Amino acid sequence: MDFIYYLPNENGDKVEYKAVSNAVIIIGANGSGKSKLGAWIEQNDLENVHRIGAQRNLNFKENIPLKSYSQAEDKVFYGISENNSSFKQQKGARWNFGQSYTTTMMNDFEDVLAALIALTNMQNTEFVDACKKCELEHREKPHTPTTAIDQLMEIWDIILPERKLKYSDGKFFAVFSFNDNTTEYSSNQMSDGERAVLYLVAQVLCVPANKTLIIDEPEIHLHRSIMNRLWSALESYRQDCLFIYITHDTQFAASHGQSDKIWIKEYDGTHWKLEKLDDYELPEELLFDI
Repeated sequence: MDFIYYLPNENGDKVEYKAVSNAVIIIGANGSGKSKLGAWIEQNDLENVHRIGAQRNLNFKENIPLKSYSQAEDKVFYGISENNSSFKQQKGARWNFGQSYTTTMMNDFEDVLAALIALTNMQNTEFVDACKKCELEHREKPHTPTTAIDQLMEIWDIILPERKLKYSDGKFFAVFSFNDNTTEYSSNQMSDGERAVLYLVAQVLCVPANKTLIIDEPEIHLHRSIMNRLWSALESYRQDCLFIYITHDTQFAASHGQSDKIWIKEYDGTHWKLEKLDDYELPEELLFDI
């Protein structure tokens, strides 16, 4: 599957690139305009790009308010669930109506979990309907589907195998076992790292098919020992999506050996000077800048 993405040249014109894998690393020093570049990429392809900002509020209510999938999907993707095309057009409600495309605090944890639950409910309903149809037609029933929440739990087990994730009655729990003793605690009592994993996995799994995902500072709230496993697993589960990471973490960039790597060399407040690195090794000048 070919993945296309767009970057500006030094004149600000839109230039097309073809990715060699479903991951692209954009790396640069602090103050190099990384977040603004992420906003530029999204604004130039609003319908196909979903950006996860660096400022993320990891607090949410234990009881997730349920919505239809279309409502929840619009709330996550556009920041609004009303049928208002002008708001959707620029994702104004999501990014404070253009006043803070790079500094808005993401406050959508409950919406993300509601979208994942709604997607799972929709998948389960489709399965039941298919089974009923097979019964009427005296045909073999389909196999039980792997739902979005099933995938969430599978990825959780890869990232945090020492504790289990449990879902029951619209709530998420973590379960920890040690020496035959089991402790269960609600999702809003999880550590920052656990909540970050829950948020990011749910966010990626509930995004519509074939989107470009921009993740600004993928390392925030994550210990280095789990960060690479997390994003590797998500890239594997969402092979229909292109992941564009915006980071200054050189170890994270180096771990994506075969991915496109874009170095932000300069930024004058309006235009960027970018270099696509042909060698998978990061140049010494970049390492020195960072």
